[in-house]
Amino acid sequence: MANSEYEYVKREFEFDRRLPPSNWIVVRIDGCHFHRFSKIHAFEKPNDKNALTLMNDCATAMLEKFPDIVFAYGVSDEYSFVFREETEFYHRREGKILSLCVSYFTSLYVMKWKGFFPNKELKEPPYFDARAVCYPNLKTIRDYLAWRQVDCHINNQYNTCFWMLVKSGKSEQEAQLALKGTFAKDKNELLAQQFQINYDDEPAMFRKGSSVYREKVETTVKIDDYKNPIKRPRLKVTVAHVDIIGPEFWENHQDILREGKFMHEFVKKSAVDRMLPPCNWIVVRINCCQFDQFSTFHSFDKPNDESALRLMNASASLMMEQYPDIVFGYGFSNEYSFVFHDKTELYQRQESLILSSCSSYFTSLYMTKWKGFFPHKELMQTPRFEAEALCYPKLKIACEYLSWRQAECHAGNQYNTCFWMLVKSGKSEKEAHEILKGTLSKDKNELLFQQFQMNYNNEPAMFRKGSCIYRHKVEELAEAESSDNGTASDRWDVKVDHVDLGPGFWRKHSWIMSNCNK
Repeated sequence: MANSEYEYVKREFEFDRRLPPSNWIVVRIDGCHFHRFSKIHAFEKPNDKNALTLMNDCATAMLEKFPDIVFAYGVSDEYSFVFREETEFYHRREGKILSLCVSYFTSLYVMKWKGFFPNKELKEPPYFDARAVCYPNLKTIRDYLAWRQVDCHINNQYNTCFWMLVKSGKSEQEAQLALKGTFAKDKNELLAQQFQINYDDEPAMFRKGSSVYREKVETTVKIDDYKNPIKRPRLKVTVAHVDIIGPEFWENHQDILREGKFMHEFVKKSAVDRMLPPCNWIVVRINCCQFDQFSTFHSFDKPNDESALRLMNASASLMMEQYPDIVFGYGFSNEYSFVFHDKTELYQRQESLILSSCSSYFTSLYMTKWKGFFPHKELMQTPRFEAEALCYPKLKIACEYLSWRQAECHAGNQYNTCFWMLVKSGKSEKEAHEILKGTLSKDKNELLFQQFQMNYNNEPAMFRKGSCIYRHKVEELAEAESSDNGTASDRWDVKVDHVDLGPGFWRKHSWIMSNCNK
């Protein structure tokens, strides 16, 4: 860590928000703008079997990846993941749990897309938001899952009627009016009388949603000397479309959750989200998890891979286009910080939704843009990003946060440059670490110059200073309607820069944080 004057921004403003102990944690992931996404990709209505199976496959992979998830329930573009009450996953840090789960789910969704839609290209990056809710006992967990399945039934029954009416020739407005004020029995009668459909015969996945859990199955582990199979019970992730409101499922699967018979109407009251304080600048900092492993797996150049950094910058630039309230971004290596202006009302400043949607969208962009920067490298491992939200009451402190991150960039890059030059010269990694132990900045500069004839200050600015992303005004010519002469008009474009973030930068670019372009 760089021992700089700016580190107070971490010490005084960054806190771990931990979810309370001895509570079951539910992380509910929900698709962002999926009405539009499903329309663009021509999903079947009211249910697209391939889209639902894709969601289920992602949920299955989530349980395989995270042992602390004991149960998952999904419907449409939503999935709820139940973590066991004693989990110490990420020490119960809410931001880490939320962002990692939604980022990994998004990564899986993009990577698995071709397997379920081989003839459909992704036309826009899918992304999700998420929230974490704590439930104190098994009673509320059972009720929570019952509530989601009740919602599944209500919504699917309505949508089945709605789309049958539309397909029969009614407009969407006419279909809504026809269903207004109807009860479940009315909708069943409508389907039976007008369309000869028995709603109970519709696929269970549509009516009941999907439950994902681990189940013991007999698995052949080896063959004995007499060629007889030796079987042992093993846990396997299973997807089922069954009733989870009544007691039967839970009685037959007591190893998942204990049985209980409770009502489920009140569980919404537990879902209270944390609001970030008003009139504070919000910084969302995103980091790629296990990046050393990911970069080694994909053979990134050391100490810096220019293509990988440009991919991060391209993803960050598109983040600013998606979120107009982001006024500035700063990134280096596997990290990016996004500064939201102090008056933002994105998601009504709900922390979980801001964190989860940002980490999910960034993940989706990173994956969908991969080919453009690595045309000859297949994405072999799912990248996943964690995020945290930081609040700064004054603009000066937000700017000094960015200075702190740039100081970290300089210190980290200078060390890594020395380290990898030593390794490439024949030293082992352990020897390189020992040589650099306790060295100061000037020592590293001297090492590079004397041993490798390198002037550190001549290294690319993107490596030494990181990348700044902000909007700047571009003048362009617009055709005048009544004249052959062009007229000048202003456009705001996203710019990537590699400069010092000292007071001089902010004086020269005073419009960035003053929101004059909003």
